[in-house]
Amino acid sequence: MRLNLSKTILVFCSFGITLLITACGSVTPAPIKDQSTPVNNSKPVVIPNWSVVNSDSKSTPVPAPAKPKPTTSQTKAATEKSSSEKPAPKVADTTPAVVADPGFRIGKPSSAPVGESFNGSSNKGVDYAGKMGDPVNAAADGKVIFSGNSLRSYGNLVIVKHNNSYITIYAHNSKNLVKEGDTVKRGQKIAEMGNTESESVKLHFELRKDSKPIDPLGYFDN
Repeated sequence: MRLNLSKTILVFCSFGITLLITACGSVTPAPIKDQSTPVNNSKPVVIPNWSVVNSDSKSTPVPAPAKPKPTTSQTKAATEKSSSEKPAPKVADTTPAVVADPGFRIGKPSSAPVGESFNGSSNKGVDYAGKMGDPVNAAADGKVIFSGNSLRSYGNLVIVKHNNSYITIYAHNSKNLVKEGDTVKRGQKIAEMGNTESESVKLHFELRKDSKPIDPLGYFDN
C-alpha cells in the first residue's frame, strides 16, 4: 500500500513538471522597454581652442608692452620747453693773482711791450718784444750767480739770486754788462736786449722760487 502511494506521488510530480515546462515554453517574454536618452544631434558640439600648458615646462616670459610714441604736439611742446630754459649765468672769476710771498716784490725788467705771457708749459716766463740794444734792468737787489752763454737755447744769459728762495733770469741778450759775483741793485742796467739763440729780438724773463718757474705777474709792483 505504501509502495503504490509513493509511485502515485512520483507520477503526479513528473506530470506537474512536464506541464510547467510546457507552460514556460509557450509563454512569450515581455518586450524590454528602451530607457536610454536619445542624443540630440541637431546642434554640433564646439570645443574651445584652449592650449594645454605643461606645468613641468618653463614658462615663456611675456614681453613688456611697447611704450607709445609721443605725438607731434608732445614733441613740439618738449622742444619749446627746452629752448625756453635759459642757461645759468656765468660767474666772473674775481680771484686775485696768488702771491706766494707778499714780502718779495720786483720791478719790471723792461719797458717794452709783452710779446708772450707766462703759461707754465711752453713759456715758463714773460717775453718782452723790444728793439736791439734796449736796456735790461735787474728786477730786484741781488747777486749775479751766472753770466754767460753756456746754457743751450738761452743765448747770452744773466741769473741774479735775490735771497734763499728767489732768482731772476734774463736771456737772449745782445750783451751782458755784469759778471758772476757782482752785486746789483733794483733797476740797474745789467744787459742789452738782443736775439742770441732767438728768432726775434726779445728779453725772456723768468722768476723762479726754489728752482720752480712761477708767474711773475703777481709780484710786479710797477
